[in-house]
Amino acid sequence: MSLRVRLAALGCLAALSAQAAPPDPAAPSPSAVSRVTVRETDLATVVSPSVAEMSYVAAHADALEVHLRAVARVGAPPGPKPRIEAADVPGLPDVACSVSGGYVLVAVRLGSPADAPLRAGEAVARAWLAAASVASGLPSAQASPWASAALAAETVAQLRPAMVDLWYRRAAASPPAALAELVAGRGPPHEALLFGRALRRALGHERFAPALAAAGRGESPEPLLRGIDAQPEVWWPAARQALLDARPAPSLGMAESLAELDALTRFVHDPVGQGDVVLTGPQAARLRRLPALREAMADRLARLRLAILRQNPVAHNAWRSLGNWLESYPTATEEQLDGLWAAYLADRAAAGRLAEEVEHAFGGAR
Repeated sequence: MSLRVRLAALGCLAALSAQAAPPDPAAPSPSAVSRVTVRETDLATVVSPSVAEMSYVAAHADALEVHLRAVARVGAPPGPKPRIEAADVPGLPDVACSVSGGYVLVAVRLGSPADAPLRAGEAVARAWLAAASVASGLPSAQASPWASAALAAETVAQLRPAMVDLWYRRAAASPPAALAELVAGRGPPHEALLFGRALRRALGHERFAPALAAAGRGESPEPLLRGIDAQPEVWWPAARQALLDARPAPSLGMAESLAELDALTRFVHDPVGQGDVVLTGPQAARLRRLPALREAMADRLARLRLAILRQNPVAHNAWRSLGNWLESYPTATEEQLDGLWAAYLADRAAAGRLAEEVEHAFGGAR
């Protein structure tokens, strides 16, 4: 049974049951009547018995439409507008799509607050892709999985900028997903986001829009990928890394912030021409007469000033303490520098303990 028929049948059965049931003296008066709320967006008609769920899905539809208009120079496909129904329909998957007679119907079960963003994103993505296939004359309810996943992730990202930062940091800390997994739509959302953006960057908006239309018809992206590079498996990790390198994180995670701090305090120098050694703060303070060491400390101070504003709050005090030591390095006495270094070590140890407590409280989230 098709999705549209199943939904219609459910509605008819509910209506017949309400008519046939004998009156219940304990029932509230007047008897409850099932109602739905509707909102017309540029991308789709969104329907739900819940005003909150209708508004939630409609916001995602608006976000995807604005995004596609901006980056792919395409809006809603011509033809009948898709219908998205946010409801818990028994027997259907969390997101189901049907195309019949030129009409697109998508049903979405939003589920828990953790599941809802990507499910809403997938619903509006599949609605647009199916409508694009109808407009092309080759209707399909089964879009290429990579496109559904990439557009769903992009929709979530458009509404939640902080999620983009989290996903980019997560990607930077993990190896790339296999290209075959992304083509099949099985990669994690942060990898689907990067894959979609890498394709968009490689193709430009003139070729990205036709690629999305082809994906709506269920066409394989293999010819597209080989048109970008004869070895797509080599292109993908390089394109992904280029995206990560081009977008500095507005705020570092705890582990990243502490690692960057530790790198700044690793003083490697060759003070006597016998090879490099790692110096402690007090040892470096007693070698200030060496021009190369003074120059290296000035460079570290400049780097610290550039980086300190994007450090994680957990490490903020330690970064400030190191800054005090570096600023005082050229002029303070050795005893003063030793005191500032001890303050830095205490703040660094406190930051490490706090990071462990936060990580434990949030189940490993960093």
